Amino acid sequence: MSGVTFVAFSQNGRLIVSGSYDGTVRVWDAVTGKVVSNLFERNIVEINSVSFSPNERHIISGSNDNTIRVWDAETREA
Repeated sequence: MSGVTFVAFSQNGRLIVSGSYDGTVRVWDAVTGKVVSNLFERNIVEINSVSFSPNERHIISGSNDNTIRVWDAETREA
């Protein structure tokens, strides 16, 4: 794993989403600190920002290639 550039809590505080220099987005269990999902590997460019939608159904990521991606928080698909 490369250095983390951005983190955000889910609204309910149970999950944390992180973005990294290596272009990955990971979802973490806020209590155990373990990775829940590592399915967002893009390995393209640095992730600048990440956030959960207010209803926690989506995760949004922004990256250095000037793109924004919306991910389904349950299926982990863009």
